[in-house]
Amino acid sequence: MSSQGLKCLHSKGKLPDLKSVEVDFCESCVLGKQKRVSFKKTGRVPAKEKLELVHTDVWGPASVSSTGGKQYFVTFIDDHSRKVWVYFLKHKSEVFDAFKRWKARVENETGLKIKKLHSDNGGEYEDSEFKRFCYLSGIKLSRTVPGTPQQNGIAERMNRTLTERARSMRLHSGLPKQFWAEAVNIAAYLINRGPSKPLDLAIPEEIWTGKEVKLSHLKVFGCVSYVHIGDHARNKLDAKSVKCTLVGYGEDEFG
Repeated sequence: MSSQGLKCLHSKGKLPDLKSVEVDFCESCVLGKQKRVSFKKTGRVPAKEKLELVHTDVWGPASVSSTGGKQYFVTFIDDHSRKVWVYFLKHKSEVFDAFKRWKARVENETGLKIKKLHSDNGGEYEDSEFKRFCYLSGIKLSRTVPGTPQQNGIAERMNRTLTERARSMRLHSGLPKQFWAEAVNIAAYLINRGPSKPLDLAIPEEIWTGKEVKLSHLKVFGCVSYVHIGDHARNKLDAKSVKCTLVGYGEDEFG
């Protein structure tokens, strides 16, 4: 998370254990996020209702398979709340299955229906079964003009942000490259719980659920942790905990 994001959360009282937020130079951030000067951004108002508009894009293939053998990930971003969901894939052909799983989940959570899905012209979105499923579900499909990825800017930027943050966290942790999916998953977890500029610094997870998020459980990716071993799983003279490395928070998708 950026220093601005940390300062915003601190001002909202989300980080009570921190007296102040003073971020020094972060080499891992520079190595993981440096990019060319961006084009001028155009402002737009988020959708008025959850699932009114959803942005999606596929990233990959990765240069190294994840710990779970995945090479790609697909993101779904709700335009209203700017919450992002990530599903990890072995093949691009799995996008349709990931979308069906995600659709069932979010429509069950909200009681609402997805109205519009915006993507690029990737073959995974042009699949006849995918298009028929959306047609029968009443979902309008919106595509970018070929050769203009800027028209899918929200999803493109999200995937770039996820990979930049994941790269920085993995470099800082010293974990090998195959942990890229775990890092992406935590990056999404943090984005959903951090301030969003398009929402005037509101927090996506709070917009989505209507509940205040708690951040006291957050730890540094790759840090040492100790997990308790229950009485049923050890002998009387065995250690009561096992030393581990934190790579996730136990929810959503894993790589």
